[in-house]
This record gives sequence, C-alpha cells and structure tokens, in this order.
Amino acid sequence: MSSPRVLLGLTGLTISGGIAAVTRTIVRALDEESRDGRIERVDRVVLYEHQRGIAPVRGSERVSGGSQPKFALQLWLECLRRRPDQLMFDFVGLARSLELPLPFRSTPYSVFCHGIELARASPGTAHRRALEGANRLIANSQTTAAYITSEFPELADRVRVAPLCIDPRMTEIWSSHQDEGGADGVSRELSRAEPVVLIVSRMWSEERGKGHDELLEAWPAILEAVPGAELWMVGEGDDVPRLKSKASELGLGEAVRFPGRVSDDELARCYKRASLFAMPSRQEGFGLVYAEAMWHGVPCLASRDDAGAEVVRDEQTGVLVPYGDVAAIRRAISDLLSNPERLESLGEAARREARERFGYERFKSDFLVAMGLAEESA
Repeated sequence: MSSPRVLLGLTGLTISGGIAAVTRTIVRALDEESRDGRIERVDRVVLYEHQRGIAPVRGSERVSGGSQPKFALQLWLECLRRRPDQLMFDFVGLARSLELPLPFRSTPYSVFCHGIELARASPGTAHRRALEGANRLIANSQTTAAYITSEFPELADRVRVAPLCIDPRMTEIWSSHQDEGGADGVSRELSRAEPVVLIVSRMWSEERGKGHDELLEAWPAILEAVPGAELWMVGEGDDVPRLKSKASELGLGEAVRFPGRVSDDELARCYKRASLFAMPSRQEGFGLVYAEAMWHGVPCLASRDDAGAEVVRDEQTGVLVPYGDVAAIRRAISDLLSNPERLESLGEAARREARERFGYERFKSDFLVAMGLAEESA
C-alpha cells in the first residue's frame, strides 16, 4: 500500500469532552503511522484551538480560534498546498465546509460518527449532504452503525466500525499514579467508608437523557435500603441548578453531591472512591465513561437502550436496566450496594475487560482498517 497524504479537519485537541478524547487518539494513531513511514504526511486544521499544540510528526497544523469561516479557508489552503489523498473530519458538522465551491470538493473524505449528532442530519440539511458525500462513515460502535444503516440505508455500504478505546493519555497518567495500595493505587476496602455511586457527564438542559433525573428519583428508596449511600454527580452544565433544586425537594441533603467539573487527577480519585458507576442513559453513541470506570475496577449500571449495552456486559461487568425505569434503577443499585462480594466480583471482571477490549492498540488497528489505510488482519 502506497504512503498516502491525509488532511484532518478537527473540532479540537485540547478542549474538554469525549469527542476531543477520541480526536486525540485518532491523531496519535495517524502520527505514529506517519513516523513509521506508512503515511507520507498528516496535516491538521483545528477549529476550536487558539494556539498550536504538539506538532504533527510529519505535517502542519493550522488553528482557527473558533471561527468556522477561517476553518473553511484554512482547509482550502491546505488542500491547495498538500493535495491530500484523503480528508477526514472528526465531526459531521465540520464537513459542511465542503458545501463551499472550494477545490477540495473532489477529494475523498471520511466522517467519524459519534451518534447523537446524526439526529441533525434530516433531509435537505447541510449535515445530511455532508454524510451523503462521504466515501466512508466511521462509526464509534455497532449501535451507531446500526442507526446509520437504519436512518440512511442508502449509505449502509459506506459504514465502517471502529469501537472506541480509553484515551491512552489517561491510562498512562493513571498507571503512573499506581502504588502499593492495590491494582488501582488505592485499596478498595480502605478507600470506602460508605457506598458511593458515581455518574460523570455533562448536564445540559437540551440533553436530559443521561439518567440524572431517574437517579435522583430513585435515591430516597435507595437510602432506605442502604443508609449512608451517596450519589456523586460529576460534571457541569446549565441544568445543574435544576438538578440541585430537585435533590433538595426530594430531601436528599448531603446524600447527593455536585463536585462540578474536576481535573483528570480528581476524576481518577472519584473512580477509585466509587462502589458503582451509574449512567442509565438513552443517548450514548459509545459511552467512554463506562470503559474508564471499568478500567478502575468499578462495575457499571447502564441502560439497555443505547451503546452502553455494548460496553457493559449484563451480570458480568455490571447491570443493564430499561431506560427511564426508576423502579428498576432503584432495585439494581440497592441490590448491588447491599452485596459487597458481588460488587467486588463484577469490578474485577470489569477491570480485566477494560484492558482487553478498550485498549489503544486495538482501536488503532480498527481505525486504520476503517480508513482504508491498513489491511484487515486475517
């Protein structure tokens, strides 16, 4: 296979959020291929970066400072200069730049599909045209691939699947913090004075499908079954005041905490402190936070109605419940918190599985095949 030239149109590498974590992993994989000579060069245009970060191994980086017109212009200039063999966008919204009458319209391009953003691709929209023009649609899970095939059947033969991995930068940081206190650096028994259930997610009023409300509604009954159980809702967003008010109205007091957005080190401590990770969502295209919790040996509660059911194996690395079923959530959490031996068994299985299924090398291999940059191994 000849050494191609690749141009990336990216949302951001240093911003927060799951998409940026995926993007960093994609860039890492392609830069390694460039370093080893299997890709001639990898150039980047990055929308939400304001200053250059780590330069490509072989290639250039342009930053757009959040300006979409500037992003489109820079993409055009890079196409003129580099004559790439492939374009790849890490988000379908960025591929709308191809609507402009610019010289890269004939260059084959791929779009990485995360899931929830595909709802914007209704007939006649720029999002839909961006999907229709792509020669490859790389789905982050079988669930997202099935959605594309169902909603856009004419595009089914362009879909490739590359299930996500945990950001290798994070696993390197976490591994460096290990000590003699146990596999994850802290003895699970000594670190937990009372049960803690953790959810890590943005809290936006336009995205109320993560399960925050259902967890709050289940918590009074959980406290009756497991006195002292705490619910930690990590993250930020414009819906936090409403959720805090709801917790107060339910009389939950100190049983529910809102730590806000936390640093990477603080997040690792939250995972280590948790007895159970619970995000009974309906809108996960993959759900990297499940895999992160599992890496720390924390079993997960997810819903059956999105890609969480791909990441969490029911009764093996956690439990699955129907989305929105408060009674089922209450029963599952109460039963798990009342059975430390079962929690420990599920957590150990989760820790092993995270390392086997959600490692970087597996994702890199799947992604390169999906991009057509490597042959599928026999």
